Amino acid sequence: MSNPHNIIPVHASEIAVGRPLSWAVYDASGTLMLNEGVAPASQGQIDSMVARGLFRRGGADARRTDSGSGVVIPPGGLGPSEDDGKSRLPGDPVPFDDLAMQPGEILQLHPALEVVADDRPAVLIGYLKNRAIVVATPLVSGKPMLVKDGTLFNAKTFSGTSLYSFRTRVLVSHIQPMPHLHLEYPKLVYATKIRKALRAPVDLPATLQDPESGRAVDVVIKDLSVGGAKLVLPAPMACRPNAHFVVGFSIRMGDDLVEEIAADAVMRCAESRTEKGKPVHSMGLQFRELPKSANLAIMALVYRMQLRRG
Repeated sequence: MSNPHNIIPVHASEIAVGRPLSWAVYDASGTLMLNEGVAPASQGQIDSMVARGLFRRGGADARRTDSGSGVVIPPGGLGPSEDDGKSRLPGDPVPFDDLAMQPGEILQLHPALEVVADDRPAVLIGYLKNRAIVVATPLVSGKPMLVKDGTLFNAKTFSGTSLYSFRTRVLVSHIQPMPHLHLEYPKLVYATKIRKALRAPVDLPATLQDPESGRAVDVVIKDLSVGGAKLVLPAPMACRPNAHFVVGFSIRMGDDLVEEIAADAVMRCAESRTEKGKPVHSMGLQFRELPKSANLAIMALVYRMQLRRG
């Protein structure tokens, strides 16, 4: 596709259950979701696709559909730009090894043929360039997921404010010495710029610690993004502008996988107000450098919350 402005967002009102699509639709990473002529099976399927970011081609590109390669949009996928808010192609694809992923980091795997299925976190064991990626088999209800050789997955991971995605397939599924998968090494990974404002309302217990005094208080995170958080405090806190804190909280990534986060943060605002006759004390924090694993956990949670809201 030569003209990036031919990318058109698709809204829920344009799709109906049981009505064949007039065009193929893609997610923000450029992966085909439903081809032209295919009808959505349920309203839940429609809501899930739209919440993930749904796009179609316009003009002369509207009839171009996926050939099965898994890479359906040239460089970068279909991501909203943080700079101008318009749908455009945000950059060139990158080699997988440029991500510099380390053992222990997480890849989110989504069955490529299942639109509504949950993402499954898979711990990276290692990779051999141009040969294979090795990950621990994701768990379902505490047990290794049953995965057949040849299964297609859409994989993604987060780093900084970018989402990296690619299509892969299972080369071999092993049980010994521990359940793990050999995944096809991707030729290219596509980067989509994530707007820093992408956030979600949450209700996460946390601790707020002053690193100078060592004092810590229990708080609740009410709004969260990779850029920062809004906290509700038990009492007003006397502190100077731009004061530094450490926020500790946990995010469940899967049935048996929890990411413990200790985020360095800077206070940007604080206020006390009355709601329903009761005082409410809040604080806005901006995160400093977050580890890649914390970035992934937060973004995965934000996307889950966005999907629930529909």
